Amino acid sequence: MRDETPTPVDEGAPPGAPQAARGAPAPAEAQGASQAARGASAPAEARAARGAPAPAEAQGASLADRIGMVVGGQFVNSLIVLVQGVVVVRLLGKSEYGVLAFVTMLFMTGRDLAQLYLPESFLYFAPRLTRPELKGLVRQSLLLLLGLGALSALVFAAFALAPGVFLDGRADVTHLLLLTGLMSVIAFPASLFGPLFIATNNHRKSAGVALIVTISSAAGAIVPAALGCSIAWIVAAQCAAQALRLWLSYRLYARLFGDVDAAPFPGGVRAQLAYAFPLSVTRFAGLFNQKLDKFVIGLFFSAGLYAEFAVGSQELPIVSVLAYSVASTMLPDLVARVEGGPTPAEGKRAAVALWHSGIRKTTLVMLPVAAFLLLFAEPLMRTVYGDDYAGAAVPFRIYSALLPLRVTAYGIMLMAFGKTSMILRVQVLSMVFNTAANLVLLPTIGMVGAPLAAVLTQALGIVVTVAIIARLSGVGLRGVFPWGHYGRTAATALVAAAPLTAFVITGAFDARPALSLTLGAPLYVAVYLVAARITGVLAPEDRAFVARWLRLEPLRSRHG
Repeated sequence: MRDETPTPVDEGAPPGAPQAARGAPAPAEAQGASQAARGASAPAEARAARGAPAPAEAQGASLADRIGMVVGGQFVNSLIVLVQGVVVVRLLGKSEYGVLAFVTMLFMTGRDLAQLYLPESFLYFAPRLTRPELKGLVRQSLLLLLGLGALSALVFAAFALAPGVFLDGRADVTHLLLLTGLMSVIAFPASLFGPLFIATNNHRKSAGVALIVTISSAAGAIVPAALGCSIAWIVAAQCAAQALRLWLSYRLYARLFGDVDAAPFPGGVRAQLAYAFPLSVTRFAGLFNQKLDKFVIGLFFSAGLYAEFAVGSQELPIVSVLAYSVASTMLPDLVARVEGGPTPAEGKRAAVALWHSGIRKTTLVMLPVAAFLLLFAEPLMRTVYGDDYAGAAVPFRIYSALLPLRVTAYGIMLMAFGKTSMILRVQVLSMVFNTAANLVLLPTIGMVGAPLAAVLTQALGIVVTVAIIARLSGVGLRGVFPWGHYGRTAATALVAAAPLTAFVITGAFDARPALSLTLGAPLYVAVYLVAARITGVLAPEDRAFVARWLRLEPLRSRHG
């Protein structure tokens, strides 16, 4: 199940990585976020005793404004990565991009698995430690991550001995795999500092480092591609970007902790791994479901076909950023509702009501986006990536068919209820179903079987999770989801799409895909907004919220 984890955009994501690749990392991160959220709901005197920051509400920032700030920051980073990806696709040959995308996918999968959840463990341990103990934990984690990076490099070196097993044996990836191993050695220790800065309330510094690294990573991909260099130079440039990330992060860490003498972390390595390793098991289950389709395509199909799949399996930043950022920003408030109710049952119902408010907001955007993308998938692929990638519209449409369900991170409610073990159970069920679906669909319908299996797997996971939430909250299936608002919004999105359907079906703009997008997008938005106002889907408070952000009022506030 791919949508369980609200997660920040990766700093300096390599150029071949599809934007979130239609999914988010496994819910291991979510469990750590749940622990952090429960710390945020602790009594004020306890927070003060351990030096933890006060909740954002106490500092004057509303929940809506916090969501807007998080979404805005992550959207900028995601947009840079997306533009970088488009430019690189345009500059490289199809097979070259397929090889680069596959190697990047291997790196990101190895990174997410091999780090054993050590960086994210800082979100749990930091509020409980003194500064000397925290510095001791940093030193311990750096050594562990350096060792794990070296082990990952050895695995990539072993892969390099048998490159013919990848991409149908038609591409030589030996030197790229060796460079990817080197990047792991650098990137693993560097990944520690983002969670550290967040845990110590240095969000802006963390965001600044992330932005610098994202821009340098984009330049390291675009410049070699524009100069006609081989993709090995692009991978080498990503190694340099990760080295920059490590250097900048360590310098900032040294400034923050330079006057602190390190003390041993209580419990040592065993205590840290006792917390992190079980979460890594959960992460493995999520990554299996998230990456299986990509491994299948990478093993049995050519680099050119993998390029089409990589392009078609990516998503717009608004999809991954909006739903997950809204959900993750709400998590402390959901936990507070659950634990602050007069009775456990009333607390859970209050949390579900707050969860619905977030779903209503994201539904207003996600459902019309889904309708438009399903309708204009092929013109979009041809306009953005070129006519050579018209075939990418097939996986893109398959994945886009799931967007109407991706209006929230459903596992967020299980985290708020303290039932994170349920997420692992759903993931294991999804693993079994995903494997069976691939075994049945791939021999039957070919390459499209992999994305279809992935979509069916995620749909199954969402249905099961919603049923669990309904049972745990006691609200039943009728009360677990804002069905009425969702139905009205879906109907409004379909009505707005109706006038454009005829043009797409008749193929009136097949010869000019860019023109169809240029005319279709503003027309669709205009019709949708008018229809939404007539049906009452777009409430006055929603229009007021958008107007405030267009005027940048929350960013000018001294509390923002």
